[in-house]
Amino acid sequence: MNQDYYNLTPQKGKNTLAQRTTTSTCLHSPIQELYSNSVNPWKTPKSLLKSNQSEKSPDNNQKSPYSDRYIPFRQDDIARNLFNIQPFETESNSYQELLSENMLQIQGDENILQFAKKQEQPKQQKQLEPKRKIENCPIKVLDAPGLEDDFYQDTLHWGHNNMIAVGLQRSVFVYNVSTQKVSKLAPQQSVTQDQAYYTAVQWNTNAGLLAIGCFDGFLNFYDINKMSLYQKHQFSKKRISCITWQNPNIFAYGCKDKTIVLGDIRTPLVRQVVYENHSQEVCGITFDTNEYQLASGGNDNKVCIWQMRGTQPLALEINSHKAAVRALAWNPYSSGILATGGGNNDKTIKIHNTLSNTLLSSNQVDSQVCKLRYSRSVNELVSTHGYEKNLINIWSIKNHSLKKSHQLEGHLERVLYLSASPDETTILTGSGDETIKFWKVFPTMQNNSNSQLFQMSDIR
Repeated sequence: MNQDYYNLTPQKGKNTLAQRTTTSTCLHSPIQELYSNSVNPWKTPKSLLKSNQSEKSPDNNQKSPYSDRYIPFRQDDIARNLFNIQPFETESNSYQELLSENMLQIQGDENILQFAKKQEQPKQQKQLEPKRKIENCPIKVLDAPGLEDDFYQDTLHWGHNNMIAVGLQRSVFVYNVSTQKVSKLAPQQSVTQDQAYYTAVQWNTNAGLLAIGCFDGFLNFYDINKMSLYQKHQFSKKRISCITWQNPNIFAYGCKDKTIVLGDIRTPLVRQVVYENHSQEVCGITFDTNEYQLASGGNDNKVCIWQMRGTQPLALEINSHKAAVRALAWNPYSSGILATGGGNNDKTIKIHNTLSNTLLSSNQVDSQVCKLRYSRSVNELVSTHGYEKNLINIWSIKNHSLKKSHQLEGHLERVLYLSASPDETTILTGSGDETIKFWKVFPTMQNNSNSQLFQMSDIR
């Protein structure tokens, strides 16, 4: 390296200003030679400008103010000529589509940057619950000579003690399902040959007492443990058509004299309440599961809802049926939901909300409705029918609408009687063909987490 050019440090002993000036002026730099004192270093030197003045622009004869650098003129035609690129023109994209399908495996407007093809997920079908299999034949049949084919009688009931009470004209028998023994409970009464004396039977809620209604208005209570008469009284002069229990002590029954009588076995000599609103015989009656309401159906096509608490007993009157209403059933899992069935001129099952006084659904069944019963294990309803089809139908319930799930045949006459076993798995039907049949239709009830030792209906 040139030591004279890069050595700018003054030597020792030579500190005069003249020497510093001589030393600095003796240095020869190409930059100083290029830029003199009269030249602005921020402008392009004239020597370079002169060298470029002779060079003419390929596109323009005028001098360019920026001749010291090359800036291409970016136009499509110049770029194509410079790099010799010819445009690819075609009237259709058929060639590109064919190339994409064969080389790149792209179809249509498919995205080329898609890493993996989305697999079409199969539509998830709703898993239908397997249809419960129900035998079309009864599991057991009992002969019941003298079982009346009368729309205004109710003489068959299966109690919580697993005993079946049945009234056969002038006698009442008890069948023990566990031991399969038959016992005569009520003595035979001497009446005319065509007249049935016992017209209604019903166990109380703990199955300790059996209430038996008679055609002359007498109501008898039998103690099943002692197999003897417990009480007997008469509040009406005409036949008792139907009986229901609110709890082990309080009962109600409907009569041919158009009245509904409420009583208490703890005060047998006092008739507590009499309801009067029907214009013809009361042929159906039942308490709701919450004990707040009592429903009654009559031969006048009316359904009356009676309020057990309050100053106004009659809470609601329903006139949606066109025939006698004998079939009544409260939904055990929905408060205030009542199912009613009409007679031969009506042939419908209607679902009512008695709390809001609304008709939820009306279902045509093409047959006289004789009895209704809700299942306590599944959301289903059982109906028995008379004219013109003597059927037993099982309905699945969805949004208070009925859909027939099973149909059972086997009776030759109207299926007027319906009850259920204590475990709610087997229904019991009776008909004017003098047979009683057992049908296994419902699954076993799940154990309730709440103790059933004490029930509110048993505490008074």
